[in-house]
Amino acid sequence: MLDFPAFHNGSFCKVRDLQVSILDLGFIHSDATYDVIAVKDREFVNLESHLTRFKQSCEGWRIPLEYTAEDLEAILRTLLVKVPSHTKDCLVWIAVTRGVPTSGNPRDLASCKPNFYAYLKPYFGFNAHNTATVCLSKQPRNDSIDQRMKNFAWNDLTIAQWEAIDRGYDTALLLDRHYCITEGPGFNVGFLSKDGFVYAPRSNCLRGTTMELVREICEKNSVQFFYTDITPYTITTDIDAMFLTSTAGNVIAVTKFENIVFGDNEILKWL
Repeated sequence: MLDFPAFHNGSFCKVRDLQVSILDLGFIHSDATYDVIAVKDREFVNLESHLTRFKQSCEGWRIPLEYTAEDLEAILRTLLVKVPSHTKDCLVWIAVTRGVPTSGNPRDLASCKPNFYAYLKPYFGFNAHNTATVCLSKQPRNDSIDQRMKNFAWNDLTIAQWEAIDRGYDTALLLDRHYCITEGPGFNVGFLSKDGFVYAPRSNCLRGTTMELVREICEKNSVQFFYTDITPYTITTDIDAMFLTSTAGNVIAVTKFENIVFGDNEILKWL
C-alpha cells in the first residue's frame, strides 16, 4: 500500500511520502474533513455525489478548498491511471486539513493555509463474507457536531467499536440522546420491516452515498424507503432484516443484532 499513488498540495507522490505537521490544526484539533470513494472495475462509483459531499463538508467546517470538482476529478483519474492495471477495485481517500497558523496562535484560523491530500488504497469488504454481527453500544453518539459533515472526531465511534470487540461482535450501533439509532463506526444502518418497507435513521448521522443509492434503487423499483426515527424497541417488534451500508463494504447483511438472529430476506438479497 505504501507504494500506491498519492497527491499532496499540487504534486503527485507515493503514499509513503504523505506527511501531516504536528502543528497542523487538523491534527491538533481534528479540524479537517475527508471522503472515501470506491473504484469498481477501474470506474469510480458515485463520484459526483462524493465530491459534492466533500465540498459541502469543507464549506460546513469553513475550510477553504482550492480545487474545483473538475480539478478533483482530474487528480483522481490521474491517480487511478498510476495504479497497476491488475488492480480493478480500490478506494480513494481525499482530505483537507486546516493547516498551520502562520502566527502560531491556534485561534488564528484565518492565517492557515489548508493542506489537501488524496491517495488510493486496496479495496476491502466488511469481512470475508461481508456480513456483520452488531451490538448496541452504551456510548451515546456525539450530538454536539453536525454529523452530516464528514469529520475526524471519531472518539465516540472508537469507544463503541472497542465495546463491540470486548463483547465479541463485529461492530456497534450508537444511540442519540432521544434513544434513537444513529449509525456506527464508518457505516449507516438500514432496516427491512416485516411488511417489506425499508427504513434508515434520519438524525445525527451522515447521509451516506451508498444508503442514498439504496434509496434510489428502492424508489425506482416501487419499494417504499423512509428516513425516520428508529428505536431499539422497533427492531424487536417489527424488523425482519438489518443491513449496513458503506463505501468500503457496499450493502452488508447483519446476521445478528444483540440476541436477535436474522435469517434470509428476499429484499435484502435483491439489494
